[in-house]
Amino acid sequence: MRQADPVDRIRGAQVRICAVDKKTIIGSGFLVGRREVVTCAHVVTRALGLSDDPPEPPPGPIFLDFPLLAPGRSLTARVARWHPQDDIAVLELESAPPEGAEPALLVKGGDLWGHPIRAFGFPDKHPEGVWASGIIRGPIARGWLQIEDTKETGYRAQPGFSGAPVWDDALGGVVGMVAAAESDPSVKAAFIIPASLIARLVLKPVERPLPPNPFTDILAIRDPARFIGRERLLERVLRQLEAGSVALIGERKIGKSSVLWQLKQRLEPETPTLLWDFFEPIPARQLLREAIARLGGSGDTWEDFRAALRGRRMVLLLDELDLAPERGFDLDMLRGCRALCQREPGFRLVTASRVPPWNIFPRPERGSTPWDFLQPLEVGPFTEEEAQRLLDHPWAPEAPRFDPATCRELIALSGRHPYRLQRAAHHRYEALADPDYDWRAGYERDLEALE
Repeated sequence: MRQADPVDRIRGAQVRICAVDKKTIIGSGFLVGRREVVTCAHVVTRALGLSDDPPEPPPGPIFLDFPLLAPGRSLTARVARWHPQDDIAVLELESAPPEGAEPALLVKGGDLWGHPIRAFGFPDKHPEGVWASGIIRGPIARGWLQIEDTKETGYRAQPGFSGAPVWDDALGGVVGMVAAAESDPSVKAAFIIPASLIARLVLKPVERPLPPNPFTDILAIRDPARFIGRERLLERVLRQLEAGSVALIGERKIGKSSVLWQLKQRLEPETPTLLWDFFEPIPARQLLREAIARLGGSGDTWEDFRAALRGRRMVLLLDELDLAPERGFDLDMLRGCRALCQREPGFRLVTASRVPPWNIFPRPERGSTPWDFLQPLEVGPFTEEEAQRLLDHPWAPEAPRFDPATCRELIALSGRHPYRLQRAAHHRYEALADPDYDWRAGYERDLEALE
């Protein structure tokens, strides 16, 4: 899938605002809704030839175009919301924007110091526009953010950039709007209105609440509809079971348990399948005794189990094998399980653990290693395609999907680790309803809890 670069994302939202003569360029703005454009209040005042910001929304038409999509195709807009004290105005287009127009993605970050940024503006003698780049420094007392150009050459944010969306390369979205710039070219600084303030003041409230967060159930390991991204792994386990037993090995919460649960659902009822989860504080001997009773036998040894099995097919799944020694599933229990696999062609074992079985059980002083019958199978992160399918949440089609830039951000942030990706997506979804929600902080808290 082709990934759009920042220029592509800005192109669909960037607006150029003109004076009443439709020729003199005053400043910028950007699309934030179907027909809503955000710009600076002082840009509107200058475009209408007013001497100062009026207390009420000025009635005159504003002329603008989308210079990177349809340059010269003049559109008109009216002031829909007016916040001169914050230097923010929302314009409503009187006709549809050109084809390819796309609202800018407003993102709120935490500490943005040092984030690389870019903006497109119209300084003097450049009505066609130029690109400027720089970095974010930090907030000033007014709540705006200071930005600086650290290059030796090239354009900086300067008069003519007012109203321009500021793209943050690290976050993959618009973090603010240029509001003021130093006229002295030796001072390469400017100030932007943060996206959080813009969103709070100008975005229309959602007419109906967002559908429930599709990523709230963070485990969902038993739900076939949410078994996303591990289908190929499941098929590989099924193939390996035809030849012998399997040991799934992977870091915590990477999807091993969900594979075991889906394996159980795929095998039954044709092949009886038992799942022992050693996370539960139940002695292994008790689990074995209960399994023998379910087969119609009695006792608590592997020989008793074999007698009750009577040659039938069966698969035993052992989850959280790392905890097995604490539950009494020791080296002798593993030997008994290995002997059963060797004597009963229809019996198979699948284990799931964070470390290989040979790092869980002590190595015997003599004789063969009792775990050599397990075929190791590493469980790693999602592929890009698997991660994208999870973010598309097919189990909840009514919920809005993340745009491509947000998906790229979440995938990169999580390293394609399934649990981390789900938690990042959960918190990012919450921010759709509340732009002030610090979703990255919520994500970091989840990772701390995981440790």
